[in-house]
Amino acid sequence: FLAFFSGLLLFSLSSIAKAQVAENSALFKTVMDLDRQLFNEGFNQCKLERFEKLAAPDLEFFHDKGGRQNRAQFLQASRTNICGNPNSRPVRTLLPGSTQVFPLENNGVMYGAIQQGVHRFHTKGQDPAKYGYTDAKFSHVWILNKGGWQLKTALSFDHQSKAPGTAKP
Repeated sequence: FLAFFSGLLLFSLSSIAKAQVAENSALFKTVMDLDRQLFNEGFNQCKLERFEKLAAPDLEFFHDKGGRQNRAQFLQASRTNICGNPNSRPVRTLLPGSTQVFPLENNGVMYGAIQQGVHRFHTKGQDPAKYGYTDAKFSHVWILNKGGWQLKTALSFDHQSKAPGTAKP
């Protein structure tokens, strides 16, 4: 009985030691750079080669409103839906201070990271406070693949629309 609870305590303490990394850590900075490439360049500027480079061959994307997509579906949806109409496409902003990064390790060797946060979407050229926006939570699993980072799994969920006139960005 005592051995069981001692083991449970040690497991709990080791779990605490592997908590979110500090914002000034190399891993946090790496993941934030990946986020910038994926969204600021790929999504907001429609540099689709970023999506292609960062999307793992077996990418899975889960969206609480738009369903599930594999890599090919994700890239096609990016071309058609995100970048299809340059005058009314969505723009993504990462909410400052919302990002958490957790390392993924196997026997002490890092093989990836989990990124969690909140992002905001509005229509390009429209004032979010006047026309509304949508906030959503996300979780990304980034995997080290042949020395480079790739997005393996993306979850976008809890989309909450803020109606025009009520939005306070």
